[in-house]
Amino acid sequence: MSSFKQFGTITLFNYLTTSSERVDWCRAIMRIFWRYNREYRYQIAVQEVLEAVQEAFDPTCHLEACKGDLERLVGWGNLTTLHDSSRVSSIADFRSPVLLYQATPEAIEIEAFLAAHAHIGASEGGLHQGDLPRLWIELQEVDRLLQKERSSYTPEHCIELAERWQAAFTLWEHVTNDAAQYLGSMNRTAQHALNFETFLTYKSVVVTYVHSFAQVLIQYSASIRTLLAEWMRTKKKEVLLELVASAPPPIQKLAEEQDAQRLWRDDVERQIMALQDWFARERNVEMFRRAAHDAIEKVVHRAHSLATTMQPQTDYVTMLQNFATSLMHIHDVEIAQRLCAAAFGNALPIHLSEGFTGSPSAADAPSERLTWQAPPTITQTLRPIYKGNAERHGEPPLRRNVEALHQLWLDHQAEHDAHRKRFDHIFQVSPLDIGTLPELMPEERTLLVEIIDTCLNSPVLECIEPDGIVITLLNRDETQNIALRAADGILYLPRYRLQYYQMVRTRTSHRREDLSI
Repeated sequence: MSSFKQFGTITLFNYLTTSSERVDWCRAIMRIFWRYNREYRYQIAVQEVLEAVQEAFDPTCHLEACKGDLERLVGWGNLTTLHDSSRVSSIADFRSPVLLYQATPEAIEIEAFLAAHAHIGASEGGLHQGDLPRLWIELQEVDRLLQKERSSYTPEHCIELAERWQAAFTLWEHVTNDAAQYLGSMNRTAQHALNFETFLTYKSVVVTYVHSFAQVLIQYSASIRTLLAEWMRTKKKEVLLELVASAPPPIQKLAEEQDAQRLWRDDVERQIMALQDWFARERNVEMFRRAAHDAIEKVVHRAHSLATTMQPQTDYVTMLQNFATSLMHIHDVEIAQRLCAAAFGNALPIHLSEGFTGSPSAADAPSERLTWQAPPTITQTLRPIYKGNAERHGEPPLRRNVEALHQLWLDHQAEHDAHRKRFDHIFQVSPLDIGTLPELMPEERTLLVEIIDTCLNSPVLECIEPDGIVITLLNRDETQNIALRAADGILYLPRYRLQYYQMVRTRTSHRREDLSI
């Protein structure tokens, strides 16, 4: 019976998913068995395993711990044991036989899969704009081969057509996957450059790189969309499916199946439909264009912020405001006065007018009262402001337009009702996990982002709606990201959780009415 059951738990993966503190040692042991298996060494004694673990992973690993790890792997089905009868020399050896351990074929396949896919995720993708012209050329070659008469096709022509189609489909997968990965990585990470000149160079390269890809994508997507639509109209799609499916499957595992021809035909049909649907939906190209635009905006904004922080602070009003704010946070008044005197080089701020404070002095006498406690030395006289000989005309009374006021009220009420409808559609449960939301309307997504921004900018992580609903952000430091989908694109943001309740005001106290469902 196969260890890879269709249903139920598979214990072969326990050493990868268990929360035990020995998971790293178990994985090191399985890598050792996989390496020995490639060297055609199948049965290994515990002492050899221990020495390999000490050399490759943990020099402090001891024999008892290694035996315990091997027993766990035997219990999970990753290893099997057999007695080493060649080392039996006494009755004690029969009672405590020496065991040899061998990895099961399923465990070797798992380790081979992990080793083959270790590089996946290390790359951040890229915008290979040269692949788009190559994709267009390959599709044109496929279209040229489809121009021939059906009766003139030979097995060699079918194989050539299948190779051309596979090359075109592989290019499309490469372009879309790498572009999405690159643009997503730019939204998740930020470039931190200490040298402003270096960052300006980086900004120029990235903007040109992304903008060129967006232009090439828009240019070739229209041509490819027209070509695929022509295939649908002239029935070339069915001819392409029949001819490519008649060629041998390029995938070895698919060719080994019992019903290989039917499976290969279904796979080709899915490939054609995937390529056609992707280019037929213009929103896919628009989504990539918007993502490229957002990436450019992010880099430009980062360059602007870096340039702003590196400029000298010469704004006198801003410096005074910052200095006054720092003085207000000092509890000791005497220390604040000394700092003010040191900042302005005088016991009295000399930038104030003499008509407001009197003549400045170099030092204060100890016996004199403080300037602010002394009576004023100048009497301010306020003079009336006249308009000269201009005639005075009475202003006509404001006209009361009841219909206009009523229309303003109706517009405000309609906007409030639409806002509340969008809010009720989003917050159907409390607490709300935004990772469970379905596809939203653009207006609903905008409302949700505004609520999250308000909560993040609030010291208590709360957002108060006009009708008294209070929304609280529960996990500000969330690190897991989700894709918030809407009709106009996808927005990546942390998987926040929001709790909301209704605040009911009374005369004597405030009472919170929980809206949890």
